[in-house]
Amino acid sequence: MRLYRYPPRALAGDYLRAAVGVGVGVGVLLSVPPTPVIVTVFGGMTGLFGYFGLRTLQRHVTKVAVTSEEICRRAFGTDIMTWRQLERFKLRYYGSKRQQRSSSGFLELTLTGGGTSLTFESNLDGFTYVAWRAAKAMRENGASIDPTSAGNLLAIGLDADGEKPPPEE
Repeated sequence: MRLYRYPPRALAGDYLRAAVGVGVGVGVLLSVPPTPVIVTVFGGMTGLFGYFGLRTLQRHVTKVAVTSEEICRRAFGTDIMTWRQLERFKLRYYGSKRQQRSSSGFLELTLTGGGTSLTFESNLDGFTYVAWRAAKAMRENGASIDPTSAGNLLAIGLDADGEKPPPEE
């Protein structure tokens, strides 16, 4: 069994962005006379940054266990999917075209099957292994990977048809 987590150093920037966003929103709401526009704009901004902070906290406490039979994600609840249940594999890149897959962008892997959907971001320790193992399960299940996801696998050095696991991260 392999156990992975999101490293705290990779989440520090997200925590900082969430804190600054909430701080600015609350600061404006407390220092300016409330009007419907101010409350709507800065209340909404505060809520969005607060939600972003909670999502960052969720990633911080997330543990991902990968075995030859299943993948399990545990955070505020537990989700388990056997590799035989895997029906859909989606690997997407998020960043600007200018970034050209530099360190500024990130990948998001979504695995769906058996009534469960699991999503992982590329700053997860072991992300490359999880993506490789999921691609292998898709092959074993006779399911195909869409061209965009296959291209993104190649971009991180993985062949969707490869049998050899990636080196440890």
